[in-house]
Amino acid sequence: MKRIFSLLFAGLMILSNNSIAQTHEAQVEQIMSNLSLREKVAQLFVIEISRNPSEKTRARQDSLVREYGIGNVIVMRGSILEFSKRMNELQSMSKIPIMVATDAEWGAAMRFQEYLAYPRQAQLNRIENGAEELLYRMGLNVGRELKDLNIYVNYAPVADVSSPDNPSDSQRSFSADPQRVAILADAYMRGLQDAGIYACGKHYPGHGGTTVDSHYEMPIIEQTREYLDTVDLLPYQKMISNGLEMIMIGHFSVPSIDPSGVPMSISPLCINNLLKEEMGFKGVVITDAIPMKGLSKDLTPLEANLAVYKAGADMLLMPLDAMKSIDAITDSLKAGVFSIEDLDKRVRKVLMLKARAGFFQSGYSVQVKDVEKKIAAAKRRDARLIRKMKKRILKSKMPYIDPVGEDKTLLLDQAGK
Repeated sequence: MKRIFSLLFAGLMILSNNSIAQTHEAQVEQIMSNLSLREKVAQLFVIEISRNPSEKTRARQDSLVREYGIGNVIVMRGSILEFSKRMNELQSMSKIPIMVATDAEWGAAMRFQEYLAYPRQAQLNRIENGAEELLYRMGLNVGRELKDLNIYVNYAPVADVSSPDNPSDSQRSFSADPQRVAILADAYMRGLQDAGIYACGKHYPGHGGTTVDSHYEMPIIEQTREYLDTVDLLPYQKMISNGLEMIMIGHFSVPSIDPSGVPMSISPLCINNLLKEEMGFKGVVITDAIPMKGLSKDLTPLEANLAVYKAGADMLLMPLDAMKSIDAITDSLKAGVFSIEDLDKRVRKVLMLKARAGFFQSGYSVQVKDVEKKIAAAKRRDARLIRKMKKRILKSKMPYIDPVGEDKTLLLDQAGK
């Protein structure tokens, strides 16, 4: 009898999930049918918003939302009250709800000083017992923080496998052990996504072996494909198998993947052949910030944006000259240079994220409300988990990793003070 009930319950769950999926698909198709070609292109762009913008910046942002229908924004540092006020303004003038993203690798405190900061990734690796469980709980907590602010995308976890030759990035990577990185990054990802936040593994196919900062120059990774398969790609393989929603492509060259030497962010061999076909990733592919010199040093903003789109990315992060680029891609689509069918596939991916987040439900509001009350509750939750993490870190016999070029106030020092 118990087995019969279990089978009936499982069957009902499948029917329910299928019904929900069909509802989301119908919502997406309804939105698609009402979008112009230019508005579809704009759904793929992620622009940076200023919390307290100048009049010129405010007018440009307003125009991108009201006239172009920009689909997504990323928020950087500032106060939550400034953010919530500005975001509510933009949402109120948008035809389609805007999806908000941020970098919260070690919690919302990475962008909002009102929250409590979790230890950095390299310090979390020093937890010898129960690290996977604690990282999962951290993901849940950070996810709840972001959801309180109607931020639905976290550009985390960092899945780079660190290298002794790259100390400047040591704090952002969990470990030099690919298996350890895979376990901890996957745990954090699952926590975020179980909290209803879309996680984004970065920086694909693996930034840990670089000795150059891609914010300023284009790094070249001279590893063999066999090495990449067993080291850098291992964390992504694990996260993809467990439902990772987004992957961020880095601005660095890997000749063993693409002999042409172009950055991975504009390499169809990396995005389409390796990530989508070989590794079977079905989620959303986003670039790292396009103005970074690893990509844009020898390209104009328009050239960089067109190259990223042509290579197969689903979303373009922080593009300069967004209006000109949206118009240029739209003109290329009309001229048959780019495929409208391919565009529609990318737009459906983005709109499906919004549908699954509830943006298209009747009565749903994406405006930020009751901020101070939510912050207080989040800080109580975070404080308990951070204390537990710090105790285990301080008991660790693993070597202390000295922060290079990092703010030491955000880290545990050797004495744990």
